[in-house]
Amino acid sequence: MRKRIHIDESGDPVLNDDCYVICAVINDENDLDHDSALLREIRNKHGVGKELKSSKVGSNLKRRKDICESLGQLRARFVVMIIMKSRLHKNGGFRFKSSTYKHCQRRLFEKIYKGISQVIVVVDTHGSQDFMDSFAPYINKHFQQDLFSSREIKYSTPIESELLQVADFVGGTVRRFMEKQEDSSAFDTLKPALGMVHVWPRAKEDPHIDVDTSIEDQLVFRHCTHAAEEVLAREKDRVLAETLQYLLYSVGDEDDGFIYGDALLEHLKNEGLIELNKDKGWLRSNVIAKLRNNGALISASRDGYKIPSSVSDLEKFVGFVAQKTMPYLKKVNDMRESIYVGLAGKYDMLDCEVGLKDLMAPMRAGKID
Repeated sequence: MRKRIHIDESGDPVLNDDCYVICAVINDENDLDHDSALLREIRNKHGVGKELKSSKVGSNLKRRKDICESLGQLRARFVVMIIMKSRLHKNGGFRFKSSTYKHCQRRLFEKIYKGISQVIVVVDTHGSQDFMDSFAPYINKHFQQDLFSSREIKYSTPIESELLQVADFVGGTVRRFMEKQEDSSAFDTLKPALGMVHVWPRAKEDPHIDVDTSIEDQLVFRHCTHAAEEVLAREKDRVLAETLQYLLYSVGDEDDGFIYGDALLEHLKNEGLIELNKDKGWLRSNVIAKLRNNGALISASRDGYKIPSSVSDLEKFVGFVAQKTMPYLKKVNDMRESIYVGLAGKYDMLDCEVGLKDLMAPMRAGKID
């Protein structure tokens, strides 16, 4: 079934301490007429005129709640990306409004394109004509189509494409809640229609509003973030503190959020904290290892490093360690057995490392292949 997605924003991509919220309203094309007609009824019922706008309702919480309750009757589902701009690095590409807009939109497209191959995306007009002309190629570059996919990006206005008004109102409601301008009551009314609410970059004090996140993932996120922030609060070494802060409040290029070692090194060098000749081996042994020894819980994979935020992050780390470690342990065990038997049991090469010997006891007993 072909989808139609309407995207609008609340707030401004200019880098400051406010939130910037992007909302996607996702419809099956068969439901467009139903939801457009219902939206017109909602506008008439609540007396908002020809255009439903969050800014028109403002701080009237009762009216906002009533409208949100009505919007919950739409067949559409909402995906919301909340960007905590205060956590973005002030000296990077986010200094530029257009870069922030494109990057944040791309992160939203990563969510909405998953599992959807036939889609028309309608985006509210933004910026100059040159900027709008460059936006679709930027998105398409990051999401290659195949023979079975058909994706198109269009610009429109809330009057021409009425469901953009829903994206505006939902995004504005979420932003008011996240900026603590009002309580969660209006946001809670929207929850039945929310497919996903994603906060980026995350921090442990954020409200846990990810409707698609399991309890186990929430507990992992809370524990690992809390442990990292406790280490950060007492860390005196500038290199260690900056690395941990970067891991906590930045994200990687891929959706799973792992940050490549090269990116960490480049950041530390750009900050003038380390020499240009430092490499990933130095980073691993002199930074990541020390942070772990100090109590920070850092997952590693082939994609780099991350403060774990889910069970999946932990499983990737375990798998990464097992893939590197088990072959070495098996080689040691095979050599130990050959020498032990060849010397008639008179010498056990593992006696020199009692800890390793105890760890490998199940392997020696044949319980681990």
